[in-house]
Amino acid sequence: MSKSTIPIEERATDQLAPARSHLLASAMLICLLPRVILVMMFSGLVLLDAVLPLKGLSFESVLSSRLSGWALLPSHLLFAHLATSRPLEPLRYPPAISLSWWETVLLPGVILLMFLLYALALYTLPRIIHHRYLIYSTVLLGSVCLFFPVVTSSDVFSYIAYGRMEVIYHLNPLAAIPAVLHGDPVLGYVYWKDQPSAYGPTWVIITGFLQWLLGFTGSDGILRMLFTLRLLGLSAHLGSTLLIWSISGQLQRITGVIAPEKRMRAALAFAWNPLLLFEACVNAHNDAVLLFLILLTLWLLLRRPQMSLKWLLPAAVVLALATCLKINILIFLPGLLLFLWMQRRRKVLRLLFLSLVYSAVVILLYMPFWHHGAVLYVLSVNPSTSRVINSPYDFLSQLYNALIHVPVHLNASGEAIATTVESFMHGLSILLFVPVYAVLCWRATCRPWRINTIPGLIRWMVLVWLLYCAIGSPWFWPWYLVTFFGLYALAASCTRKNYWGGLNIPLAVGLLAFSSLSLYSFYAWAPAHIPIQGLPGFFWVDLRGLWIWLFPFLALLWLPLCTLAKFPQLCRGFFTQRARASTFSR
Repeated sequence: MSKSTIPIEERATDQLAPARSHLLASAMLICLLPRVILVMMFSGLVLLDAVLPLKGLSFESVLSSRLSGWALLPSHLLFAHLATSRPLEPLRYPPAISLSWWETVLLPGVILLMFLLYALALYTLPRIIHHRYLIYSTVLLGSVCLFFPVVTSSDVFSYIAYGRMEVIYHLNPLAAIPAVLHGDPVLGYVYWKDQPSAYGPTWVIITGFLQWLLGFTGSDGILRMLFTLRLLGLSAHLGSTLLIWSISGQLQRITGVIAPEKRMRAALAFAWNPLLLFEACVNAHNDAVLLFLILLTLWLLLRRPQMSLKWLLPAAVVLALATCLKINILIFLPGLLLFLWMQRRRKVLRLLFLSLVYSAVVILLYMPFWHHGAVLYVLSVNPSTSRVINSPYDFLSQLYNALIHVPVHLNASGEAIATTVESFMHGLSILLFVPVYAVLCWRATCRPWRINTIPGLIRWMVLVWLLYCAIGSPWFWPWYLVTFFGLYALAASCTRKNYWGGLNIPLAVGLLAFSSLSLYSFYAWAPAHIPIQGLPGFFWVDLRGLWIWLFPFLALLWLPLCTLAKFPQLCRGFFTQRARASTFSR
């Protein structure tokens, strides 16, 4: 049959067939890609689950002997030739240094793989996923973290000890020290035995309620309480994800930046962040609950644009609860007061009433635990008031001590006493942060548009908390950044540009999450016990404070540095054009 005799309908069908097959392949790819990336992230977490229990990393196991068989299965399958931590037994003796070096390299490699998959998800998924996928996938990834057989921070055991002190022994956790729990099995896992709880009554009430609810006292009670705290962390992380999704939608309507893809990317960046999943669901830090309360405060402020007292009162109460969980949230209080003051209708009585409600809630929560001022005893024994760790101040002080051979002195509890340079660095951090913080508050008063809207307030809070972590907190740990990443997700969802003043902010934020989580690789036995050649007394672990902030800072300045490198070439081009123009004019 000749081509001319083929019906027109059949010829049109033959021409559309390639286009249909292409559309069908694209649809299949869109359906499969979210599942494939989720499986890859799941596999990355399982691989991290297999690496952390290796004995050369010296992290404490949280399993009982009955659970160690199946929970350590990934480690036994993937690293059968390497020893693992024993169940529920604090580590007493270091493994071989040669073994520890291999595991020290393995841990940051797995973390790097996790963040590469995380970056791939942020690049490809926001266009094709929906809200339900975000929640279901976060539940799946968080559930994997619940069953990690180790913790990289012993703070969760302090939480358990404070709950047992309150419910079982009827002691005040804000005044008594865990060392009084003679014979209690949890005492062997508590690092800070000689200081009361550094957290406020909100956290003491939460842990006490959970301990009362479980009612177990032996070693099995420790394991059950730990899993309960991990579930609480996962619930807080999911709640924060839902609040970020809700708040970001309202922020986009306020700013006029209607970008569903940007909104999904911000929520996904928070929900799948490996650092946040790890700190909430593995180490069970209370910063996940703290962030949930902060986001709930912002959500209540957004319920009514007119700032009616009906929604401001619960916002003040929730903020007071957050303050009574961690006192450093007070640095947000001036900004919130300025935000209320800078509204178009300045109501002094309303502002005073809200301040009174906030103060009354804080006082009422602290009253049962005040114990004639014994709560303030923690200020004299808490190491964060005199020591430096995991910060640039730590790097400089350790380097100085190594160069001039400053000896390390221990107190009666076997803990290192702050050296002179540490005390100096601690004071220097205050001298640097306080003026910067004062300038930020002053600029907000001089330019009301910076803080008189919710988006402006959130940007102010993001900058303040980042500066607090970078220069105002010489005693620093990765979980301090949980609040920053939650607030940054809100700011990123309603920002028109990802680059501010030529600074690559998204890249720097991602590298900050990676460097913070990979900090734990410095606490393996090899970096902690081998000095750097040529610097006796300065160990590899002492580079941790530089590691956290150096790479994000360089990424932040990447574009300006590239522009500076091209400056001579730009100058030559400019003068060449001037010379040509001069010749032409003649």
